[in-house]
Amino acid sequence: MESNPNVKYWQEIWANFKAGDRRAFESIYNEFVDVLYSYGSKITSDKVLLEDSIQDLFIDVYRYGSSIRQPEYLEFYLFKSLKRIIIRKLKEKSKTLEFTNESFEQFNLTFSIEEISDKEILEKNILLLQNEIKSLDAQKRELLFLKFNSGLTYTEIGEMLNLKPDTVKKQVQRLLKHIQNRLGGTMIEFVLTFRVL
Repeated sequence: MESNPNVKYWQEIWANFKAGDRRAFESIYNEFVDVLYSYGSKITSDKVLLEDSIQDLFIDVYRYGSSIRQPEYLEFYLFKSLKRIIIRKLKEKSKTLEFTNESFEQFNLTFSIEEISDKEILEKNILLLQNEIKSLDAQKRELLFLKFNSGLTYTEIGEMLNLKPDTVKKQVQRLLKHIQNRLGGTMIEFVLTFRVL
């Protein structure tokens, strides 16, 4: 598995949390709650369900943390657990057996606008990029979100999406090339500059 630079730090935080350090739990919550909310909001537009899912996730972590085997990659564990909780809640809500991971076509991506001198050009580029990404299927949009918004490795993203790490890497490269071909070479720099929200 390729290296994740924060692994040791979060392993130490998790060990402290398991030892009863409440501040360690607060550190985990404060570090990941926003990105988990952002990720979850791409899966479901139901804010109440999403907030409940995040709350359930952290309650489970707090309640059962001492008995949970230390995750090797904390961010991956939280992303995967949240996705599982959201899907379970959506299944319960829809009360249909036909619900699958492919059923949520939500995964829409938006882009942050930072301080740049020419806002008009920036907004035009964002609109072009968003329209291009909307044409992709949900899994490819999720792939881009995870690549640009999380600290997850290709291996971890692959596990989230049931893909091999090499496949994830190739798909990211293909998607960037596709966007480059459709929108021009400068758009790749634009994609790499802005975090997908």
